[in-house]
Amino acid sequence: MPLELPVLKLLRNKTIVLASASPRRREILESMGLKFSVVTTLAPDENDPTAYKTRADYVADTALMKAKEVFDRCEEDPLLPNADIVIGADTVVVKDEHVLEKPRDKKHALSMLEQLSGQTHYVLTGVQIIYKTKEGKVERCQFVEKTDVKFSELDAETMNAYVDSGEPFDKAGGYGIQGDASIFVESIHGDYWNVVGLPKNHLFKELVKIVCV
Repeated sequence: MPLELPVLKLLRNKTIVLASASPRRREILESMGLKFSVVTTLAPDENDPTAYKTRADYVADTALMKAKEVFDRCEEDPLLPNADIVIGADTVVVKDEHVLEKPRDKKHALSMLEQLSGQTHYVLTGVQIIYKTKEGKVERCQFVEKTDVKFSELDAETMNAYVDSGEPFDKAGGYGIQGDASIFVESIHGDYWNVVGLPKNHLFKELVKIVCV
């Protein structure tokens, strides 16, 4: 059973919308004991990371596009929830300052694993929260979470077997830390849930601020 914290009761009285089709982000919000709806964003799934000064700027802006598109649509479409809080997020894997998005095919997925094998990379999640204050004003808060992940050395047989499992293809960086790829992870520094797709602790602290001000 979810915790019966007073702040969670306040949050459950809000109409929260997750601007993402990611089943992993949905599971994370559910594990937090939140009630929410899912409205899949129509914003572009991928932006051009090379157009940004930093990778943090890139994930923050991509998350903002998703959150704003869903918030605006919820305001205009009577068939969608009248959202009090919209949460948008974007997660990327970065190796040598190169953004590894979702793999296009088997060859691309294998190339990503080869880059990550025996190396440390980092995962960034940009989170954008657009919300209505008690006075009805629309406000926004944002943050970017970083987690360092080190992989052990992977041989060709292991990498091929993992790619053939099909798990890499809907995941940034071509792996899911919560799935079979968990056995590849030698160490992690930072929020585990950030690598899954949504930094649970930081998100909770921001939501507390929203409902408690």
